[in-house]
Amino acid sequence: MQEQSQTQPHEPLFLGTATVGERGQVAIPANARRAHRIEPGDKLLFFSIPNHFGLYMVKAEDLGLLVEHLINKAQSIEQLLDQASTSDKV
Repeated sequence: MQEQSQTQPHEPLFLGTATVGERGQVAIPANARRAHRIEPGDKLLFFSIPNHFGLYMVKAEDLGLLVEHLINKAQSIEQLLDQASTSDKV
C-alpha cells in the first residue's frame, strides 16, 4: 500500500474498508488510524458530503486546522475572482 507521505496533500488515498455491524459500529482500518494518528479515546466528527456522496471524518482536535485551511482556500479563490474581474475591466 502507498504511504501517505508519498502522495500530494490533495490526492485521495485509499486506506482500507470497514463493515457496519448490526449496532452501526465500524472499526477504523489500521492504515487509516496510523495515517491520521487516531488513538483510542480520540473524538471523531462526521460530516456528510453534499448529495450524500459519502462521509468526511475529522478528529475533533483538528477541526480548527480544517476550518483554517478552508478559509485560506476560500480567500485564495476570492483573490483569483477579484483578479479576473479587474482584468476583465481593463
